[in-house]
Amino acid sequence: MADLTAITSWTLADVQHFARRAGFGLTPADAATLQAQAPGAAIDAWIDGTGTAYDPTAFNAALATADVVLEPLVSANTAVAGSVDVAAVAAPHPFLVQGAEAWRNNLNTAQALLAWRMQHNPHAFEERLALFWHNLFATGWHKVNNTALMLKQIQLFRGQGLARFDDLLVLVSKDPAMSLWLDSVLNNAAGTNVPNENYAREVMELYSLGADNGYNQADITQLARALSGWSFTFAEADYIQNPANPGQKFAADARFKVYDGTALAPDTRLWWGGAATVSSSQHATGTISLFGQTLDVTTTANGWAKGENAIRSILSMKGPNCAQFLAKRLLTHFVTTGYTAQDQTDVATLIQGAAFDLRVIFKTLLKSQFFFSAASRYALVEGPVSWLVRATRMLCPSLAAGSGQTPKGYPAWRLVTNSATTFDQMGMKLLDPTGPNGWKEHTAWLNSNTMRYRAKAVAALALNETRAYNGTTYPLFPTFVTTDWFPAAPASAQAVYDRLAALLQPAPIPASVSAAWLSALWPTGFTWDSASQTKARELAFLILCSPSGQLY
Repeated sequence: MADLTAITSWTLADVQHFARRAGFGLTPADAATLQAQAPGAAIDAWIDGTGTAYDPTAFNAALATADVVLEPLVSANTAVAGSVDVAAVAAPHPFLVQGAEAWRNNLNTAQALLAWRMQHNPHAFEERLALFWHNLFATGWHKVNNTALMLKQIQLFRGQGLARFDDLLVLVSKDPAMSLWLDSVLNNAAGTNVPNENYAREVMELYSLGADNGYNQADITQLARALSGWSFTFAEADYIQNPANPGQKFAADARFKVYDGTALAPDTRLWWGGAATVSSSQHATGTISLFGQTLDVTTTANGWAKGENAIRSILSMKGPNCAQFLAKRLLTHFVTTGYTAQDQTDVATLIQGAAFDLRVIFKTLLKSQFFFSAASRYALVEGPVSWLVRATRMLCPSLAAGSGQTPKGYPAWRLVTNSATTFDQMGMKLLDPTGPNGWKEHTAWLNSNTMRYRAKAVAALALNETRAYNGTTYPLFPTFVTTDWFPAAPASAQAVYDRLAALLQPAPIPASVSAAWLSALWPTGFTWDSASQTKARELAFLILCSPSGQLY
């Protein structure tokens, strides 16, 4: 049975467990600061992003210049026929993926932006939540082919990831990237047209109920009719011109629209690019029969879009089924895969009792005795993106320290994600899953190939690898052993290990293993000098590559 009563006090280990699962870890000093607060209030503030600790001012200021990999930019006012001025100009947005640079449409650059945000956002839960929903509502760039729309979806998860689940489900169903990904843009049920069932099937099977859990093929067809015509439009202002090619424009934003033959605002373009004054007629008329009940799919009651009542009926008519589905996903990502059927039922009961209010659900679950139980500690294999980001948070300069350095002391995430395709090789091609079912979690993250690339990634991090780009050499991960890792010089090899274990927080490593490492690295005695600092890097690498280092 899952004990969902809230803890009333916590230890430093409790805080670190919470920060690993509900964010990307805390340094020992920051964890001690959080431990001094009452757990209930501290967890509420962590989830809500309230209080001075979550002030985004410095983060937002740094975000404008976060890309440390210098690249000649092309500004619109220097573009001339046949040639362009490639002198560097100020980037209008980090990593050149949004705003005036959206035309670049580069997946690896967008991945780099997300990694930097995960590393430095003071509201870490916001990024953890976006990563969780990105896996559940998995959408892929290789079909959407638009990084701006993919990042728009990630921002939806940040902004609405704590809403009611039915509200989130509706917003995802209206999202332009999802509309392209699962063919909502092709769903035409007007007149005698046969609806495209792709999204209707997946929204129940993968996003709200689970396979064969309370619906049948007739429900899929009827829901597809209700959602027919759900698409999006562009405005002229949404298009960004490639300054190097004045004839090339790229859509940097879009907005939801039901294609039902109604009037459109001036300068509106339909999703396939044609300008129009009215939308085409693709939406079904009349009623449908969903889950045995009749629904009018043309109603706009409550300010809902036509057919929105059908999406909302998934929860209103199949609440117990949806609660069981959502409980499983929450347990698998945030608590443990070793839950019992009763545990799942208990969490499902919490979900229904909270009326699917995700903020209430997360606060209750992440304060619970069940979450903090010994059985939940180090019970999950950490996903590769979270795992690497958490290591950078421990070993690289803080936001304040990195912002004050020249060049900026930020990881060269764009080199990490680009030429090394690091995330892809580690098993999580961020923003581009292979299918709508996303990535399997826990032990599915690990195999001989993904472990090989985890080792390559943390070799770059711990051993201070560099890479050349446009004639300049950059450290992939700026790390400074003495200032960031060891506030005071360690007096022994064991002290080096103890500090690194406190930073990197692996699952317990057998004493015989750590002793063997220390004996091999310092066979003849210990002196804290440059040679020992290099060995400290090697020890950090060993910890991160160990079986215990994959758990969180």
